[in-house]
Amino acid sequence: MPLKLSLAKVNGKSRFEVYLFCFYLALGLGGILNHAMWRDELNGWLIVRDSADWPSLWQSLRYEGHPILWYLCLWILEKGTNNPLSMQIFHWGLGAVATGLFIFKAPFSRPQKLLFVLGYLPFYEYFLISRNYALGYLALMGVCVLFPRRRRRYGLMALLLGIMANSNAYALLISLALAGVLGLEAYQNRLRGVKLWTFGSAVALYSGAVALAVWMLLPPGDSVLQGGGSQWFWQIDLYRFNQTLSRVWNSYVLVLVPSDAQAWAVAIFSALSLGILAFWTLYLADYPLVLGFYLLASGLILLFTYLKFLGSARHYGHLFLILISALWLRRNERPSFTFAQKIPRLTALKSWVEKTAPQALTLILVLQLIAGGVAFGRDLTLPYSASRETARYLQRRELSDLDLIGSEDFAVSPISAYLNRQIYYPESRRQGSYVLFNQSRQPVNDQEILAQIEAGLGSQFTAPVILILNRPLQDRRESLRIEPIQEIKRSFIGNEQYYLYRITPAEG
Repeated sequence: MPLKLSLAKVNGKSRFEVYLFCFYLALGLGGILNHAMWRDELNGWLIVRDSADWPSLWQSLRYEGHPILWYLCLWILEKGTNNPLSMQIFHWGLGAVATGLFIFKAPFSRPQKLLFVLGYLPFYEYFLISRNYALGYLALMGVCVLFPRRRRRYGLMALLLGIMANSNAYALLISLALAGVLGLEAYQNRLRGVKLWTFGSAVALYSGAVALAVWMLLPPGDSVLQGGGSQWFWQIDLYRFNQTLSRVWNSYVLVLVPSDAQAWAVAIFSALSLGILAFWTLYLADYPLVLGFYLLASGLILLFTYLKFLGSARHYGHLFLILISALWLRRNERPSFTFAQKIPRLTALKSWVEKTAPQALTLILVLQLIAGGVAFGRDLTLPYSASRETARYLQRRELSDLDLIGSEDFAVSPISAYLNRQIYYPESRRQGSYVLFNQSRQPVNDQEILAQIEAGLGSQFTAPVILILNRPLQDRRESLRIEPIQEIKRSFIGNEQYYLYRITPAEG
């Protein structure tokens, strides 16, 4: 019997929703416990764990390129335990609540709900990998649930939009788009039925949240993260434009992504992305408020992508969340624009889009499911990072209490988190755990690393020392005895494979 898929609302809770939610929780818990975290997950945890006080924590977070909310959550968690597993469990809870809202409240068919929640972004990228993106995802789902009652809940809407703004830069842009269309709607309606004080306090709350987020996102003068504050792309460049626009395709489809190195492929998928945007624009055309959100939010993210950072799936994946949210909001709104009467020449095309949209959405969700299944299966069989296994190896061999020297520092930092101790980083010539991407860090080669070890033996370091590199050691030093110990190379992240060496003075 063929499966009929539509955008029709599924009324009430059923066994299907409950079973799907429980399956999602159980599968996700198994996945997150198996997941070996990498540096982008653990550097924030290390900053919270090892900052001496609030001023130093605050200053260090300025180099992260993210708003503060996620780190406040980690700070609270770290007060209870220094085990980073607590961060993973907390993140699992965030993803569970966000996806639970979708499962029980979203107006999609059951097959579409199944496809969405097991897709790449909601199941893998924003569920198993512990980053601040889950906070924005959760707040966005909350906004979608609250949207039909927005005129009576401006304060709560402002709170949710403020949470989005302070989770990450992409969620900030989505929240600005939502706030913009809500403000325009309130202006057009002259705030009918809304107390001015209520609306004004909501505006003040959200404005303060945005100001805090923007302030945290502005990098210090010596930051080198993504080029620091100076790396913006202000030139008009067709190739860069095509790269940016192709992110729409990359976000929606995921399984067939063009290489940025092939200009012809980028141009083709840029054109396909324009077609996708035009398709969903026509589908939303009778709902100006929703269409305004869809175009403004997508446009802001694409503008940021062009001007600052081309990003990866976790970044431009927010374009897909915008689409899902717009389709959700459309279902709960009444059409206020009669497209067929206003633009009769496109009536036939609009009719075709209306008929095709459910199948188009289902196709996108199927592709997302394939990508999610591949990523989840890979994570089960291939560690995302070799850092956890390396830490366990050092503990099993009773080497973790020796002096540890690690390079490159950012790649070795996850080992510091798993061992719950500091490591000497030659790049900054200090004992540390987290890495701040500023100008005080200097790249080092093998000879410089060995020279620092030799200079520190007997004073700063006690022989033997353990050298941890994320590449094979190419040089030697006659004054040092260097013994290879182990190579731990099973890692999806290429530069988080590790090579371990035991070093003592040559005459020792």
